[in-house]
Amino acid sequence: MKKIYKKVLILCAAVLFGESLSANEQLELKEHFLNKINEVILVVEDKKISKNIRNGNIIKVLTPMFDFELMAKLSLGSTWKELSKENKDRFVKLYVERMKQSYSAKIDAYKDEKVEVKKIDQPQPNKMALITDLVSKDEKLEIVYKFHKPKEKISAKDSWLVYDVEILGVSILKTDIAQFKEFLQTKSITELMDALAKQS
Repeated sequence: MKKIYKKVLILCAAVLFGESLSANEQLELKEHFLNKINEVILVVEDKKISKNIRNGNIIKVLTPMFDFELMAKLSLGSTWKELSKENKDRFVKLYVERMKQSYSAKIDAYKDEKVEVKKIDQPQPNKMALITDLVSKDEKLEIVYKFHKPKEKISAKDSWLVYDVEILGVSILKTDIAQFKEFLQTKSITELMDALAKQS
């Protein structure tokens, strides 16, 4: 009976420790995310620098938060496995540049909005979702940042990386998957990469 009691206590302690660890990770991720957002806002509000320098600085702040290689891989689905190492590298490079261009376009539309974290979901031990509101004077725009924990840590601060963003329920990754799949039904991966290169 005592052995069973001890096992129950150990099991409860393990569960509580796991929940505490998860809560700490959620808090750390939230703080790290908001710190990055504050860095971006400081750059945006600096009127002394040119638009190109400003956008370049913002990209430097945000890029380490994203797992572009995983996003590029997932966006191609089964086609990714068929690519040579050279083509994989080229596609990732083009995909990253495309995302940076997207940053720049959204930065130009910035008008004193604030980011508020409403909730953090952790459906799996290695996945978390930060559910946020982009708040302006007139409206709230819900944006969900989906993070995953890579098997190999990039750094202590960036142990959680974004692999998808949902804006008003529309997933950037799923949109890319659908667009690339449709394109590849009639054209080649080389033509897709050439089209992406023209956008940069």
